[in-house]
Amino acid sequence: MRHKTRNLYTSLYCAQFLFLGVQLPFLPGWLDAKGLSVSTIGWLTGVALLFRLLLGPLIVYQGEKLQEQRLLLWVMTAAMAGGVAGMMLLPSLWGIAIAGTVMIWAFGCIVPLTDAAVLHADKAGLINYGRARGTGSFAFVVATVIGGMVITRFGDNAAIWWLLISAVALFGISLILPAVPRDEHATKKLSFKDASKLFRSPSFLLMLITVGLTQGSHATYYTFSELHWSHLGFSPTMIGVLWATGVVAEIVILFQGRWMTKRFGAVGLMLIGAVAATIRWPLTGLSPGLPVLIALQCLHAATFACTYLGSVAFLAKAVPSSLTATSMTIVASLGIGAMTGLGAVVVGQIFTREEPFISYGLMGVMAALAIVSALALAKRWDGGLIRTVG
Repeated sequence: MRHKTRNLYTSLYCAQFLFLGVQLPFLPGWLDAKGLSVSTIGWLTGVALLFRLLLGPLIVYQGEKLQEQRLLLWVMTAAMAGGVAGMMLLPSLWGIAIAGTVMIWAFGCIVPLTDAAVLHADKAGLINYGRARGTGSFAFVVATVIGGMVITRFGDNAAIWWLLISAVALFGISLILPAVPRDEHATKKLSFKDASKLFRSPSFLLMLITVGLTQGSHATYYTFSELHWSHLGFSPTMIGVLWATGVVAEIVILFQGRWMTKRFGAVGLMLIGAVAATIRWPLTGLSPGLPVLIALQCLHAATFACTYLGSVAFLAKAVPSSLTATSMTIVASLGIGAMTGLGAVVVGQIFTREEPFISYGLMGVMAALAIVSALALAKRWDGGLIRTVG
C-alpha cells in the first residue's frame, strides 16, 4: 500500500509539472503566434486566475465534504484536458481565449487538491510531502529543457501538443489513485461557518496578504518572460534552461523542506521569499547579461520555494486538518491567484518587449509590501492554531 501510494501520488505531481513546465514558459509564445496581442494574453491569464478566485474555494470546500475525495480531482483534470483540446480545435481567437481560460482555471484548482491529498498521505505516513513535491519540480525541469528543445526544432505548435499529452496523462493517473484514509478531525462534517472563520483571524489574513503579494509578484515573469527573452535573442532552448535553473534551485529547497521549516519557521520562510523578490524583479527588468540572469533565476529558490513552504507550514500549524484543502485553495485563489491575475492584467497593459523594467519594477514594489505584512505577521501570530477556528 505505501509503495503504491507513494509512486502514484508522486506520478500525479510529475504529470502536473510536465504540463506546467511547458504551459508557463511557452504558452504565451504559442498564443502570440496565433495572433493574440500582449494585452489579450495578459487578460487571458488574469481572468483565468480571477475566475479561480471566484469559484475555486467554493468548489474545493464542497469537495472536502465528499465521501469520495478523488472525485473533484477527476472532474478538474478532465476539464483541463478539455480546455487544451478546445484551444487546438476552436478556430477563432475568442474560442482559443475561452478554452485557455478554462484550462488555466482548472489547473489552478488541481494544485491545492493535489497538495491537500499528498499532505493527508504524509500525515498517514505513506509519503514524504517535500520529496514528492520536489520530484514534481524535477519533472518541471525536464519539461522546460526538453520542451524548449522540441519547440526550437518543431515550432510553437509543439507546445500545445505537449500540453494535451500531459493533461491526458494527469487525468489518467487521477483515475487510479488509491484512497488515503483521513484523520478523525478531517471526517467531521464541515459547515460554511467553519470555513468563514478563517477570515476572522488577523494572522490568517496577514499570511494571505504576504504570500499573495510575494507569489503574485511573479506575474510579469510567468506571463511575459518568454516574449522578453526572445526579444533579447534567446532561443526557446535557452529560455527553457533559464526556467530550469530557477526550478533546480527550488528543488534543493523543497527537498530540504522539513529542515528549512524547522530552522527558519513559517514566517521566516515567507520573509526570506519577500526580500528575495524585492531584489530579483527590478534587476531582471534591467535585462542583464546571461550570467547575471542565471544568478537571478537562482533566487527562485527563495521567491517561490521558501514562500510556498512557509505558507504550507503556517496552514499545517494554524488551521484544523478538516479545512486543509479549503485553506490551501483560499491561499491559491484569493491570495496567489488574485494577486497574480490582477498583476497579469495590469502588466499586460504596460509591458513591452523593448522596455520591460516598468513591469518588473511594479513586481518589486509588490514584494516590498509583502515584507511589511510578513513583519506584522511575525508580531501577531503565536505559532499555534488560529484562535477564531475551533
